[in-house]
Amino acid sequence: MNEQLQQTIDALSGGLQSVPASAAVANVTSWHQTLDGVPGAETVVDHLASLKSALESGDLEGAAALLPDLGAATESLAPDAPAADQDGLRQLAAALQG
Repeated sequence: MNEQLQQTIDALSGGLQSVPASAAVANVTSWHQTLDGVPGAETVVDHLASLKSALESGDLEGAAALLPDLGAATESLAPDAPAADQDGLRQLAAALQG
């Protein structure tokens, strides 16, 4: 599994509330940079931009409201991802969807 994906899953293993806002912003920024320009990832990139904006403005309620849609968009990437990353993307999607 991709190291960035594994690190994100590990960070969320204690639940979304266990991730400090600053770490969440750094993680979201990293994913935004990784996926920007990747064919088929436009929806995820858009959701990541909205999530980053909400986190940076301190709108944690708004950020939380974005997670289910981000999870669904992440799940939609899994079938076209490298085989080694498909299960990880599904795990990440499930964590985001709660």
